[in-house]
Amino acid sequence: MKTISKTIMMAAMFVFGITAIASAQYLKVSPDQYAVKFTDKDNNGYTLDLPERFLTQKALDRRAKYKIAIDNYDLPVNQAYIDSLKSLGFRVQGTSRWLNCAVIQTQDPDNLQKLKALSFIAQDYQWIAAKNEPKEPQPPIRRPRLREGLFSLYGAVYDYGEGWDQMGMLNICRTHVTFGGQKMTVAVLDDGFYKADKLKCFAPLQKEGRVLGVYDFVDNDSTVYDCGVHGMQVLSCLAGKWDYHLVGTAPEAGVYLFRTEDDATENILEEFLWAFAAETADSLGVDMILSGVGHHIFDDTSASYRREQCDGNTAISDIAADRAASKGIVVIANAGDNGDDFRYPWVSSPANADSVLAVGGVNRDKKLSFTSSIGPTADGRIKPDVCALGVRTAVQDTTDQITYATGTSYAAATLAGCVLCLMQQHPKATVMEILMAVRVSGDRHNNPDNEFGYGIPDFELADRILDLIDLIRYYKNKQN
Repeated sequence: MKTISKTIMMAAMFVFGITAIASAQYLKVSPDQYAVKFTDKDNNGYTLDLPERFLTQKALDRRAKYKIAIDNYDLPVNQAYIDSLKSLGFRVQGTSRWLNCAVIQTQDPDNLQKLKALSFIAQDYQWIAAKNEPKEPQPPIRRPRLREGLFSLYGAVYDYGEGWDQMGMLNICRTHVTFGGQKMTVAVLDDGFYKADKLKCFAPLQKEGRVLGVYDFVDNDSTVYDCGVHGMQVLSCLAGKWDYHLVGTAPEAGVYLFRTEDDATENILEEFLWAFAAETADSLGVDMILSGVGHHIFDDTSASYRREQCDGNTAISDIAADRAASKGIVVIANAGDNGDDFRYPWVSSPANADSVLAVGGVNRDKKLSFTSSIGPTADGRIKPDVCALGVRTAVQDTTDQITYATGTSYAAATLAGCVLCLMQQHPKATVMEILMAVRVSGDRHNNPDNEFGYGIPDFELADRILDLIDLIRYYKNKQN
C-alpha cells in the first residue's frame, strides 16, 4: 500500500469548500458534518512574499509559466481558527483556502450554538447565489480552415489491444509516437482505485514510480486501493499500459490518486471533498485534474441543486474547478449519466463550470449514449463541450481481464489523456488555448448543440491549431 508523502500531507492541511442553500452560520453537509465560513485570513502566519511555505516548487513554476500572480486565495486558512473550533469539541474534517471555510463534525447539534460566540465565523453567510439571470446562448466557435491537406500517420509505438477504438476515434495514435504524457502530472478524483497496486494494467505505472501519491479524503488516510472499481477503470482508460490488451491515452504520465467519493452515500460533503482534493492537487503542481465523479442530487433532497442553480457558479465543485483553472490547471470532468432521467437529464457539477471541459459519451457509430447528460447550463451555455467513446469502452476489470463499461467517466478519462499529451506538445499554450483547440477540432464545431457539444475532437487537428497559435505568439514576441 503506497503511503502518502509528507508533501501531500502538508498540502492536504490547507483545503476545503462551501456551497449553497441559505444564509446561515453553517451549512449541513452530511448527517453530522457542517461547513462554516471564516471572515478573514488575518494573522495566519503566512505572507504572499513567501509562497514556498505553502506551495510546492512545481506549483510555483506553473504559476510563473502562465504569469499567474500569487494571491489571497493561495494563503492557507488561519490555524488559530481551526484550533479554536477543536477546543470547542468539533472535529475538523478539512479546510479550504480557496473558499476560506472549514468542514466540522459534531454528534451533538447543540454544539452548533457555540459558533455564535466566535467572531471569526461569518454569522450570516449567503451560502447560495441569488437568482441567476439567463445569458444569451454562445455563438459557435469557428475554426480556421486547416482540414485540407492534413494527413494521418499511424506509426504508433503501442499495441492498444481492446482500446484501439477509443484511441482511433480521437486520432491520437500519431501523437503517441513522440508524446505519451512523459513528465506530465494529473490528479484523478474518484471513488477509489481498487487493486490498482496489483493489476497488470497498472504494473508499469507502479514499477516506474509514476503513482506520485495517494490520499483518501473520505476517511482521511492513505488507503485508496481497497475500494472503487469505477475509479480503477477510469484510471485504466487514462494511464493503463498493458500492450496487446489495453493502453491508456497518457500511458507515460504521473498520477496522484485521490478518493473523494463515498459510494454508500450521496451528500453535499462530497463536493467539499472534491474541493479539498483539487486544492491539494494545485499545491502539488499538477497539470490536470480529471474528475470521474459528478454531483447534483443528494440523499437529503432538500440539499439537491435546483435547475436554476446549475449555472457553473453555485455548486461547490464548480467554484473549486474554476478556481483550479485560474491557477493554470486544465480540469476535465464527465458530463454525467442522467440523460435518460426525464426529471433531471442535465450535466452535473463540476462539468457545469465554464472553465471545465465537460465530456459526453458516444457509441462506436458516433451516436450519443442515451444516458449521456445534456445541456445547456442554467445560464444558457453549451454543455457538454465535447464527446468521446463512452459506450462499451474498454477498461481493466478486477481479475486481470479487459472488459467493457459504459459511462461518460470513461469518455472523460480517454479524452483527458489526449489533452495531457497535447499539453506536453505545446508547453506554452494556456489553459484556455488548450480548451479552445480541443473544442474547435470537434466534428460539430460549426453547429454545436447541447447533446454533443462541439463533437468528437480530432487531436491531430488540435495540434495544428496550437501550432498556428504558437507561430502567432512567436512573431508577436519577436516584434516586441
